[in-house]
Amino acid sequence: MRAPAHRHVDAVFDALADPTRRRVVETLARGGTVTASGLAAQLPITRQAVTKHLSALRGAELVS
Repeated sequence: MRAPAHRHVDAVFDALADPTRRRVVETLARGGTVTASGLAAQLPITRQAVTKHLSALRGAELVS
């Protein structure tokens, strides 16, 4: 059985394995609070896709 710390690390790597999620994180790291619509305006994806990616990032505790 994997220790909780290892499960968290696995979740982080799984979330960041997707290039779109990495772009979302990079966009957020530039600063400010943004909405899903605001992110969709900055990225070549829909608001619904942004919401899906944010959910995965939130599950890995990379965004709140």
